[in-house]
Amino acid sequence: MSTVHTTALAVLLLSAGTGVLAQDPALPPPPQRAPVLQDLFATQAFQRRVAEYATLHQILEGPLPPLLPTRDMSQIHVTVRALAFRIQSARAHAQQGDIITADVARMFRRRIATCLTPEAWAAILAEHDIDEQGQPAPSVPALHVNMEWPAQVAFDFVPPQLLLALPRLPPELQYRIIGRALVLWDHHANLIVDFLPGAFTSGS
Repeated sequence: MSTVHTTALAVLLLSAGTGVLAQDPALPPPPQRAPVLQDLFATQAFQRRVAEYATLHQILEGPLPPLLPTRDMSQIHVTVRALAFRIQSARAHAQQGDIITADVARMFRRRIATCLTPEAWAAILAEHDIDEQGQPAPSVPALHVNMEWPAQVAFDFVPPQLLLALPRLPPELQYRIIGRALVLWDHHANLIVDFLPGAFTSGS
């Protein structure tokens, strides 16, 4: 066999082998792997940002007197407001999307859509729309970063399936729901740190 024929045969065999490898059922095709990798990178970036926020929180909270057990709610309010003022000053230019970036928002929406059925979400959100007396809940104010938790909004139930589906948060932060927005809430300072508008609308 000539050298030319040998080279051509080798090329054909190599091409055939490459095609077999590309179709290996153990490896999903790139279109299926892409969202998984995107979610991984988004999760890592999100956890880095919330860790940075938690560090800032701890630095600003450190010099404040500890919050001791008391029945005097005014003392608690003074301590909470002192921390909130420090954080608001340090993050004076913070905006929605600084922590829940576009990539993180897409990851959140995918996980929200798959952690519960549409019917379960509809039932949960319907409960959020009524108060304890069965009346329509007060309208939700416009949200913005660094605002206190709206006084007219109840601390409603957050589905455990949602908490398990989303990235873990440091102790200073909690996931909450206000209207149809997913909120990052600093419960020590009673501040909204960031939020995802329309996180629970149909088609999320």
